[in-house]
Amino acid sequence: MGFTDLNFLFRFLPLFFVLYFLCPVKYRNGILFVSGILFCGLSSPVGAVVLSISIIVNYALTCLMDFSSNRVWLFLAVIFNVGQLCYFKYGADALPPGISFYTFTLLSMDIDVWLRREKPARSLTELGAFTAMFPKLLSGPITSYADTTGQMRRRKYSAKKMEYGLSLTILGLSFKILIADTVGILWRNIQTVGFESISTPLAWMGAAAYSVQLFFDFQGYSLMAVGLGSMLGFDLPQNFDHPYRSRSISEYYRRWHMSLGRWFRDYLYIPLGGSRSGAFRTCFNLFAVWILTGIWHGITWNFLLWGLVLGLFITLEKFCLGKFLNAHKLLSRMYVWFLIPLTWVIFAITDLNSLGIYFTRLFPFWGSGIAVNPSDWIYHGKTYLGFFLAALAVSSPVADYLWKKFWNTPVAKGILFFLFWVCVYRIVNGLHNPFLYLGF
Repeated sequence: MGFTDLNFLFRFLPLFFVLYFLCPVKYRNGILFVSGILFCGLSSPVGAVVLSISIIVNYALTCLMDFSSNRVWLFLAVIFNVGQLCYFKYGADALPPGISFYTFTLLSMDIDVWLRREKPARSLTELGAFTAMFPKLLSGPITSYADTTGQMRRRKYSAKKMEYGLSLTILGLSFKILIADTVGILWRNIQTVGFESISTPLAWMGAAAYSVQLFFDFQGYSLMAVGLGSMLGFDLPQNFDHPYRSRSISEYYRRWHMSLGRWFRDYLYIPLGGSRSGAFRTCFNLFAVWILTGIWHGITWNFLLWGLVLGLFITLEKFCLGKFLNAHKLLSRMYVWFLIPLTWVIFAITDLNSLGIYFTRLFPFWGSGIAVNPSDWIYHGKTYLGFFLAALAVSSPVADYLWKKFWNTPVAKGILFFLFWVCVYRIVNGLHNPFLYLGF
């Protein structure tokens, strides 16, 4: 069960809110804990068991860390969490829902408790509510225990937070259903036709389509997570900050999936020494982060290649390209808009042979394949141009400004009401896909 499931929208969610707000405040963490396990279990009973065991083991280990600062407890926590993640991600037949995200959440808590930055959870229920909170369970944002522990004990409820959260939830659902899933049809059609048979313009349209699909799919989920969290009284961190406004690959990934970037910065890059120990060590640290980021997404070779390519460009920007990009505003934006879709093609195509073929269509100077219909891009362009323009418009800073200024007006509420029922119509008719990041 996911956020675009009608059972979630019209059964699970209303029932949960009735129970959550009718019960006394002191019992709401318990409701949140149980509902998170149930939410996970409705998709995967095994996943619910794995989640429950993770919470119990990490709670016990943090209590032991609080009692004794012996390194063995942190070692056991890392071995348990990383080992469990690797087993299910790379060795098991099915991936438990949300394991990639809640494992990092629990690891951050373990490290913070061992370093005496934070005290362990006061109870198993408190840790369970923090970990299994269903708005962020499946695909984040990855929240640190230090940033959330206060909210687990004292959070603010208000009608305005409920209203704002509901508005964000509908906006995120609209991004997912109306933009990501629609533009994603173009990418799916290109895969069906076969990479060898498409024209070069259509290959570039496909790269753009997957980039738009992934952005609005993941941002849509993140907005829904933040919105649902707001309705529950939580202030969850934003996961995106206009990444396509960036003027370098480094800046792009400071604005994209920010909670994962912060995790790798705080718990890997900085402990390794960051950029404080000379050029060689900085290069090593950057590549270590990006190789592990690639492996975190998947075990196939394309993810490792994706991480290596990003690590290479970010290293080049740090030591060679940075000053040039800073000095040339237009060229730096073109650089990002040219490179990012190419890297997403590497991310999207898991078979390296197929990936090579696709690049020969992007750059038809070598390799095999010929366009069966050289004008294929015109047909698809007419079909999807409006959606590309809509994606560009709603992701612009102007749209963000208008949203923040007018979200609470009657006109905006009317538009959101209309968009919600359009999304429901498309879900009922099967015109939607699962969230892309549920597979990571």
